[in-house]
Amino acid sequence: MERDLLEEQIAYYSARAPEYQAKDPAEGPLRPAHEALMGLGPCAHVLELACGTGVWTKELARIGDFVTAVDASPEMLEINRRTVADPRVRYQQHDLFTWQPEDQYDLVFVGFWLSHVPPDLLEPFLDRICRAVRPRGHLILIDQCDDLRGGPVPDREGICERRSVTDGRTFTIVKVYYHPGVLALRLARAGFDARAHRIGDSFFYVIGRRV
Repeated sequence: MERDLLEEQIAYYSARAPEYQAKDPAEGPLRPAHEALMGLGPCAHVLELACGTGVWTKELARIGDFVTAVDASPEMLEINRRTVADPRVRYQQHDLFTWQPEDQYDLVFVGFWLSHVPPDLLEPFLDRICRAVRPRGHLILIDQCDDLRGGPVPDREGICERRSVTDGRTFTIVKVYYHPGVLALRLARAGFDARAHRIGDSFFYVIGRRV
């Protein structure tokens, strides 16, 4: 059942890719996280997981000599490739629940993905991204810590949430709100000097440096 749910989640983001509207992270509520990210550069090689349509990929290319951008959705990757249009960005299509790091990186960035990881898969996923960070490299996680104020009331049952796209199709995805302090403690156990930061009521970022 869980595998079916994860496949449906990938299908949802593929279907949503053409209508995905992401705001400039340098403006609005995510500006503190953006400033923290920019402060980690320059970096030789950056890894971005769940890169989506490229709103954060553009920013990572500003501080990285090379960026490896990974996503499960070919539709998301194609839009990202066209939007970012930077030859220093290399794209890879992988299911992030089976993905294994090929290398170690100066910076690993995971934006708005952890909340789509089921609790029983969180530890192995964190293990893999921690292994992808080279000694003295950095890991940054950005996500939601609560429902967005002013947004529609989600159709949710347990860790599952129903989402719709403009053509009327509906999908079930995973939506879990992890506590940023707990994530920082988990990174500390993996050998990171990690700090959690809340942004208002609905967002957080966690920065860890591998010691």
